[in-house]
Amino acid sequence: MKVGHFSDKILKVPRALAIQLLVFLGVVMYLYSRTPTVLVYELREKAGHGVKIEHAFWRRLGVETECTQFIIPGRGGVLLDDVQAYRSNLLITRTFSKEDLEVQPVELNINQSDVIVVQHIQKTGGTALENRLVQNTNIKPPCVCKNITQDKKRTVCSCLNAKGQVWTINRHATGWACGVHADFTELTDCVDHWFRSQPNENRKRRYHYVTVVRDPVTRFVSEWLHVRRGATWKECRLHCDGRDASLAEVPYCFNHGTWANVTFDEFLSCPSNMAFNRQTRMLANLSLSDCYRLESNKTRQERDEIMLKSAEDNLRRFFKFFFLVEYQEEAQELLERTFTGLKLNSPMIGKKFSSATSYAMLSEKHWEMILEKNLLDVRLYQFAKDLFMQRLRRLNIEARPRTNEAIIVQEGFTYATVTV
Repeated sequence: MKVGHFSDKILKVPRALAIQLLVFLGVVMYLYSRTPTVLVYELREKAGHGVKIEHAFWRRLGVETECTQFIIPGRGGVLLDDVQAYRSNLLITRTFSKEDLEVQPVELNINQSDVIVVQHIQKTGGTALENRLVQNTNIKPPCVCKNITQDKKRTVCSCLNAKGQVWTINRHATGWACGVHADFTELTDCVDHWFRSQPNENRKRRYHYVTVVRDPVTRFVSEWLHVRRGATWKECRLHCDGRDASLAEVPYCFNHGTWANVTFDEFLSCPSNMAFNRQTRMLANLSLSDCYRLESNKTRQERDEIMLKSAEDNLRRFFKFFFLVEYQEEAQELLERTFTGLKLNSPMIGKKFSSATSYAMLSEKHWEMILEKNLLDVRLYQFAKDLFMQRLRRLNIEARPRTNEAIIVQEGFTYATVTV
C-alpha cells in the first residue's frame, strides 16, 4: 500500500506541473495575442531613387530584443496613463458628459447661413476630406471644379450657393484663405474677416468646423517623408495674438530652400521642428499658452498642459465634426448623421497602406524617440479616439474590427509589467 501510495504521488506531481504549465502557457499566449503593437518600417536606399519603403507590417513590442514585456492588470500596480496605454495598444475609456457625447444634428442649408470650415492639419488625410466635400456630395448647387495639374491631384473649385455666396472654407474652394495650413488660432481669428471682405456677403453666417486626427506615429513618419521630398510649408504664418511668429521664436531646421533628403535622425534632432506635437498645437487656442513667445511667466510644462487641454476642449465642444483617419467608413455615417441632408455620392474607404505605412524600417529606438517627441499628440490621440468611439456607440454606429485594435480599459486601470 505504501509503495502504491508513493507511486500515486509520483504520478500526481508531473500531472500537477503539467496542468500549471499549460495554464501558464495559456496565459502567456493570451497576453501575447494582446501585447503592444507598433508599425515597423524597413528603410532601403535605392540608387537614384532616394528612399524606398518596401513593406509595412506589425510586430509586437520586444520581438527583436532578448525579452518580451507584457502588461497585466493588478491591484496596487502603476496607474495606466495615455502614453503607456498607447505603447501597450490599450485605450482608456473616460467619463464624458452627455453634452460631449450628444451629436446635435444640423440641417445643413448652404443657401442660408451654414458654412463648413475645414481645418487641414498636415498629413492627417485632410486633402481627401476636402476633396469629398467639394466633389462627392449631394449639395446643390454643386461645386464646379477643374484639375489644374496633369496628374489630377490638384483641383480648384467654385463652391457657391444659389445666391452666389461661398459655403465652405476649403483649400480647393477658397485656396488658403487664412494662410497655408492655418491652425485653430489662425482660423478662428481670420474666417469672419475673410468673409466680410468678399462681395455679396451680408448674411449672418453659422460656421461648422470640421477636421481629421491621425495616429501620431504614422502621421509623424508621413510628414518626414513629405519633407524629405521637398515640402517645407515655409509660407505658414504661425499667427497668434495679432502677429506672426518670428524666426527667432521658430527658426527653420534647414539652411537652404528645402530640407529635401533629410535623414530620419536629422528630422528628429531639430528642436524647432514643427512636426513635433503638430496636432495638439494646431487644434489649440495658442493665445492661452502665450503663443510662440520665448518669454513667458509659465513653465514649458505648464504651457504644454494648457495647450493640450485647449485642444481636447476644442475637439469635444468647438468642432462640429471630427474623425480619425483610420476609421473612414464609420466617419461617413457620423458625418451624415451630424449634417442631416448631406450625403456622399460614393463611400469613404480608407487606404490599406498610406505613403507612410507602405514605407519602411523604424527601429524600436526610433519608435520610442517619436513618442518622446510627440507625447502631447499621443495623449491627444488617445483622448480623441475615446471620444470618437463613444460617440459612435451612442449613435449605434458599429466600429468595424481592425487588425490589432486597441483593447478598451476603464479609468483607474492599474498594471504591472512581466518580462518573459
